[in-house]
Order: sequence, then structure tokens, then C-alpha cells
Amino acid sequence: MRVYTAYEKPGPAGRGSDSDVVLVQEGGSFKAALFPLAWPVFHGLWLVLVAQVLVIAGMVILPVLLPGTGMIVAILAVVLAVLMGLHGNDLRRWNLRQRGYSFTGIVAGQDVAEAERRLFTALGPHIYLS
Repeated sequence: MRVYTAYEKPGPAGRGSDSDVVLVQEGGSFKAALFPLAWPVFHGLWLVLVAQVLVIAGMVILPVLLPGTGMIVAILAVVLAVLMGLHGNDLRRWNLRQRGYSFTGIVAGQDVAEAERRLFTALGPHIYLS
């Protein structure tokens, strides 16, 4: 079973209210570790992407300024990918809270579709807090 945290968009419930709810899987993200630059784009984490690009630009400049640091840069690139995999979903949750989404609850399911079904069955079609 996978565990998800549910966040809902601020405002009144309307047509397609199920699209106003975002489920974020708990734990790490293998996709975020494999694709550390594409994953933030896919999830709309623009601030995270800008920070990553700046860090990578610094890693590219480092061997030019300090010759012989190529291996250090390679290790730092792997560390960056691992950190993105470990904390990518945490960054998604942070981004949702910054955009005004409110925490709704925790739900479990075999996949995201089953978790959504359980969430809407338990809380009804209009799960908005306000």
C-alpha cells in the first residue's frame, strides 16, 4: 500500500472539484532522482528548478576555477540527484502550501486512482474545508 497526503485548492467546490485535489505520495521519488531537472518542470516547481540550475551552473564553473575538481563535481551531481529523490515530494508539498492549498488528510491505496477513490468515498464529493 502506498500512502498519500491530500491537498485541496482554495475556494469553493465546483464542477470538476476532484481536479482541485492533489495527492502527493509519501516517501522518496525514484523519478525525481533519475530526472532531477525534468521532474520539477513536470510538477510546476519553478523555484526548485531555478535553484537546481544555479547549483548545476556552479558545478560546471567549479572545474574551470579549480582544476582537478572534476571528480568532486561528479560526486556532487550524484548527491544532488539523490537529494532530489529523497526530498522531491516534500518540495511538492511545500510548493502546494505556498500556493494556498490546504492539507486535507492522509489516504492509502495500491495506486493514486485507488487512493483518490477512497478519499472521495470517505469525504464525499465536496471535501472543501472552507
